[in-house]
Amino acid sequence: MTTSMSVLYAQYQTDSIQITKKLGTVYTQNGQNLTPRQLLEITQSNPDAYKAMKLAKINYDTGLVFGFLGGGLIGFPIGSSLGGGDPNWTLAAVGAGLIAISIPLSSAYNMHAKTAVSIYNSGLNNSTKESPRLNLFSSSNSIGLRLTF
Repeated sequence: MTTSMSVLYAQYQTDSIQITKKLGTVYTQNGQNLTPRQLLEITQSNPDAYKAMKLAKINYDTGLVFGFLGGGLIGFPIGSSLGGGDPNWTLAAVGAGLIAISIPLSSAYNMHAKTAVSIYNSGLNNSTKESPRLNLFSSSNSIGLRLTF
């Protein structure tokens, strides 16, 4: 009579995305910070999450453009003033307006990105959790239990 015993250890590594609040909102997966582009790529496997993340990315990109232009329009008159020139403060006012427009876009990005992450993570939980099954089996010379998960 031959007896055999095997011990196996398995570790389930989750691919969920974590959201942490630091100076801003940070999205991480497996300890790595994610950019909006990476979030968009990751959520492609879940159509609903991808749709929400596409909307978030549009808000992010648009806000980035407005913020960059606004900062430039504010910086140009300040640089002129520091250089001894005649600053055009109207440009600075327009720049401040552009930055003001970028703030709600940034907020919309975070709202849609959080929605996308929530949808993505809930999809992972539904697709990867299986109930363990215990089966009784027999062969020509043995009988046993099999745990499948």
